[in-house]
Amino acid sequence: MDFRKDINGLRAIAVVAVVLFHFNPGWLPGGFAGVDIFFVISGFLITGIIFRKLDSGSFGLLAFYKSRAQRIIPALAVLCAVLLGAGWFYLLPLEYSQLGKHIASSLGFFSNFTYWNEAGYFTASAHEKWLLHTWSLSVEWQFYMVYPIALLALSKLMPLRSLRRVVLAACVAGFGFCVASSLWWPQPAFYLLPSRAWELLAGGVACLYPLKLGVRHQRLLEGAGLLMLVASFGLLSEDDIWPGYLALLPVLGTLAMIVAARQDSVATNNRFSQWTGKVSYSLYLWHWPVVVLLSYAGSLHSTPHIIGGIACAFAVAAASYRFIESPSSRKASPKRRWAFAQVSALIASVFVGAAAVNATEGAVTPLRTVSVSDRARFVQDYATRQKNLYESYWLKCDAFSAFTERHQQAIDPACTRKQGDGGVFLWGDSHAQALSLGLRTELAKGTPFYQVASASCKPSLTDDTGRSTDKRIACNYSNRLALSSIQALRPDVVVMAQKSDHDKTQWGEIAARLKSYGVKHIVLMGPLPQWAPSLPSVIANRHWGGNDAYITDAALDQSIMAANRAMPKLIDARSVDFVSLIDKLCIANSCLVRLGDDNSLLQIDDGHLSEKGSIYIVKNYVMPELYK
Repeated sequence: MDFRKDINGLRAIAVVAVVLFHFNPGWLPGGFAGVDIFFVISGFLITGIIFRKLDSGSFGLLAFYKSRAQRIIPALAVLCAVLLGAGWFYLLPLEYSQLGKHIASSLGFFSNFTYWNEAGYFTASAHEKWLLHTWSLSVEWQFYMVYPIALLALSKLMPLRSLRRVVLAACVAGFGFCVASSLWWPQPAFYLLPSRAWELLAGGVACLYPLKLGVRHQRLLEGAGLLMLVASFGLLSEDDIWPGYLALLPVLGTLAMIVAARQDSVATNNRFSQWTGKVSYSLYLWHWPVVVLLSYAGSLHSTPHIIGGIACAFAVAAASYRFIESPSSRKASPKRRWAFAQVSALIASVFVGAAAVNATEGAVTPLRTVSVSDRARFVQDYATRQKNLYESYWLKCDAFSAFTERHQQAIDPACTRKQGDGGVFLWGDSHAQALSLGLRTELAKGTPFYQVASASCKPSLTDDTGRSTDKRIACNYSNRLALSSIQALRPDVVVMAQKSDHDKTQWGEIAARLKSYGVKHIVLMGPLPQWAPSLPSVIANRHWGGNDAYITDAALDQSIMAANRAMPKLIDARSVDFVSLIDKLCIANSCLVRLGDDNSLLQIDDGHLSEKGSIYIVKNYVMPELYK
């Protein structure tokens, strides 16, 4: 196949979309669809390679896998080696252990399974995973493992003309499975091959059923494709069910541009697009670690830093392409050739090293000074506290952990068992749970206390009909239970709290419903200061050695601060008492982080209260509201 400038330009569009989305989702909310563009392109090219060699009788599995390995593994292995080496000197044990696990799964091409079982792609903790983006490489590699074997086997049973129809039928069936699985099993549908394969097969269909078009129709089809891609980037968002049927938009847009096959298009055949298309793989590999680095530095909310990060990603990508990926650099000297044996040795050594780091829980040894430092012990202490919140947060009342960890059908009945007249009812997400210890400690003895809260669950009067995730299922249950329990128990006071989006919740409607149930007093806790990365990490890496109660740091999430500023205009003070914790804990951008003589932290992670923090907040800012 001749070099396709339009496809090279499509690569540029895809990688730029992904880069912009990862550095700042607000700039291009649907930029994650760039990954789907890559899937279609890969399917188109791979199908062409396989079918042409099947047709000539020269296809060999070993040669195919070798060519794929030489294309994909060297740059990935070097990235992993650099991260593993840098992590030895700079990462604390918990961070380094996680990195080792992720390197091993990335080089083993099963990282999509690893990340499926960890935090979601769109969550805040994603910015602490240096290789999160390699899930898509794992999907592609798994496709490369299965697809040629299936085609080779079927080619022994039927002519290639019939095999084309099989690919088409598999694509259609795969799309149907994708739509269904995105609704029923959204997390695995996002990460795993069965729900993504149809996108690669769609590229194969474009290869196997080419169209001959005139210049005018080429331009119209390319324009339609560009329009669909632009719509994907601008109209889609991380809140949509994905991939699902909406993935048709970027997939069809990509197919339209591939079929149009315009080699003289201004959109794809310009200097920037052609150069970016060439380095797109290296750029995809290196841009995400730069994003994570900015997050660690607390600079991901700064536009100048983001622009600098993007420039850095392009520069490193250029070097990676020139010295590792580029065929010309490999042929320039025998010493630079990435022979298959050398690639195997490189990946094996990095894989074994990463596995060892993970197995030793972050290579804790005097040889690695940072691993035995006071900072490491400090972060480990708060990580341990985070794992032991069952009693202080009253997690027996948490629907999410009840459903997913304890495999129960409901929360503990004690959470809503009537204890007497009146009392206090706590409702919300894990940030509401964080107030539980403080309330149970500070409330007068004998005061009835009830709690219904679920992780990542904002109070709501209606079910959330978005992606059917475990958290959403638990949340809908939790909110329904909270409302029915409040109606039955008739507490005097309802305290509500949630992590974020206070300015997007219909508090007036909620208050009216609660008042109709007989609730006399409604207290809404404003958001706490939020930190990315987590507060213990911020203290350990940038404020170590100090004992100031307040700190100023770029890791403070400014979107939370802005939402809090908007709240006074959105709350009717006659029906809801709003407690602005940020106003009480922060002076401008300097916020309280340490408590008491022992300098224990107010929060144990990105925003959840520590045990002392819970008692401090309730005693000083919640109890005064209850006794107004």
